[in-house]
Amino acid sequence: MGNIKFGSKQINHPTPASINLWVRVFTVTAGIFILWMPSSGIVGQHAQDLINSLLGLILALINGLAPLFGVQVTGKVDAADVTAIETEAKP
Repeated sequence: MGNIKFGSKQINHPTPASINLWVRVFTVTAGIFILWMPSSGIVGQHAQDLINSLLGLILALINGLAPLFGVQVTGKVDAADVTAIETEAKP
């Protein structure tokens, strides 16, 4: 596999599967937290507003930036048909 690169030119290349996994884990965790907070009395309303705003911004940024990580595909795989790819660990 190729090296992971970052930039707007990488949008059409597959995103490393490890990045997709961590983005998904954070998205689900933050989403659950955003939905749970209003139903509990643990966090005050003003703190909820601030936390929800920040988590929403971070969710948008992370999901928007993930496609900018790309891996050049070499070989017989059509890169246009691949959305995520496993990368080899560097020694």
